[in-house]
Amino acid sequence: MNSKFIFFLLVMIPSLIISQNTLKANFTPEKDFTWGILYKNSPTGKKYVAQSKFVEGNLVFKLNEKATKGIYKLVYAVPQNEYNFDLIYNGKEDIELTFSLNNGVTFIKSSENILLFSYLNKLTSLGKLLEVEYKKDKINRKAITTIFDRQRELQIIYEEKSNGLLVNHFIKANKPYIPIKYESISNYLKNQTSNYFENIDFSDKILQSSSLLLDKSLAYISSVVSKGFIKQKKYNYNIDQVVAKIKITNPDFQKVFLEKMWRKFVSYNQIKSANYLAEKYLIPLANQQNDKNLVLKLNQFKNLSIGNSAPDFILDENSQKKLSALDVAENYILVFWSSGCSHCLKELPQLHSLSQKLNSTKYKVVAVGLEENNTKWSSEVKKFPNFFNAIKLQKWNNKVVMDYALTSTPTYFVLDQNKKFKFKPEGLEDLKAYLNKE
Repeated sequence: MNSKFIFFLLVMIPSLIISQNTLKANFTPEKDFTWGILYKNSPTGKKYVAQSKFVEGNLVFKLNEKATKGIYKLVYAVPQNEYNFDLIYNGKEDIELTFSLNNGVTFIKSSENILLFSYLNKLTSLGKLLEVEYKKDKINRKAITTIFDRQRELQIIYEEKSNGLLVNHFIKANKPYIPIKYESISNYLKNQTSNYFENIDFSDKILQSSSLLLDKSLAYISSVVSKGFIKQKKYNYNIDQVVAKIKITNPDFQKVFLEKMWRKFVSYNQIKSANYLAEKYLIPLANQQNDKNLVLKLNQFKNLSIGNSAPDFILDENSQKKLSALDVAENYILVFWSSGCSHCLKELPQLHSLSQKLNSTKYKVVAVGLEENNTKWSSEVKKFPNFFNAIKLQKWNNKVVMDYALTSTPTYFVLDQNKKFKFKPEGLEDLKAYLNKE
């Protein structure tokens, strides 16, 4: 082998090792953080990159040659879909940042992330100035048009600075509605609404790989006022507008995007919006793609939502009496348990003691045992004479398990007189707290 070529390799190998980039993060307060996980985003999901333990609030990831440029997600707590933030990695520079629960993320190193946050901060400041001017009793048209000019200048400067960079996608997508001349507050808000998605390209794979499209869509749904609609109909109308925008995208992305939106509605306790989105758009889309698990999950959630009728089932095989036929109380505490469950054997006696203190005409406990056979169950239920006791055999393979989306025992529900869901406790203590407020 040519000696000059060998020398070239010897020189290049160390430089390749040195060129490995790092992501360093400092989180405060340090006691609140244990593990961090880094993913690379794609339009239809995320790919695991690495995980690292926090050491005195510090987190370090090595970004080797497999860490290609793109949009990454840093998860810092569970549940993962709530405690995370996106960042841009251009494949050739170190990233350093700080994060606090109060102030969020601040980038110390990383030209693209720093550029984006600089742009967003200045854009936000101008937006606040505009709001102040519009709220004044005496409108200063010149001051308002000057702010419009500054917004326009800011956009031009940052689009030029970011030309050819990943951050350019986000700067263009965040461009606000900027009038060419003075507009009254009513006209400005009207035009701002009609132009909300003007600069957002839902087919942009960089944007699809980030949280921007979802964040912008959720903000639109919750904040844009559609005249002539009551509150929930306004939300539904706005959901329709967002879905119309993503119709041009790949069906796989549509499903992922809408499922994320559905999860957000659920986490915000916007149950009616979640069920509207699922029933009108997400379930049909999941059926088209033969995603039976997603269809099942969405239907289960819809059927178990507050205000809906509890799935009916037979309580007594001999009399064929059904849950819907019970008429002994104004409310029912429905609990699914098992005689082989240690938690159940601790909590059911507590629930029985509680039931003895409750007004029997106001509350009745319906305890349904999920069992392989009735041997142990028969002896255990003798301890709970105050309950309406029922048994379902085949344990986890029983239809009632699927109908009620049961994954563990004990699981509690509170039903009203008509057997409609009134409250879904997280556990016995949550149930006790609810009853104390009644």
